[in-house]
Amino acid sequence: MSSKSQQLFSVTIFGYRKPGMDEDAYHEYVSETHTGHLKELLIKNKIVSYHMQHNSTKGRALIDRILPNLPSEKVDDADCIVQIVFRDIEDYVRVKQDEKFKTVVDPDHAVFSDPSRTKFVTGWFEFHIMDGELV
Repeated sequence: MSSKSQQLFSVTIFGYRKPGMDEDAYHEYVSETHTGHLKELLIKNKIVSYHMQHNSTKGRALIDRILPNLPSEKVDDADCIVQIVFRDIEDYVRVKQDEKFKTVVDPDHAVFSDPSRTKFVTGWFEFHIMDGELV
């Protein structure tokens, strides 16, 4: 997939767990249950990729190995960063308009997420290295 041959877009979600929810339970739930509700819907609507980065307490502790002496206020505390990549914005709009999204996926957020802290960004998406190769 070349960044030069096609324009890709993405939405990135900085997710936070519901207050009082155990960290391990949160990561298990979003990885298995919530993602299970969503995967087929994304495929049906031609989504290019769906990535989830788990930003656990243990994972955040590794940042000092990568970036020694980084001030703690520079380390984001989101529990999970999700990125959904698509060729056409309308592909993702269709996901959000689908009845399954409205009745299953969206209401499921109440089980695990803290919507007061969740943040979103969107923009174009590029690959520069893929599978260890220049793109």
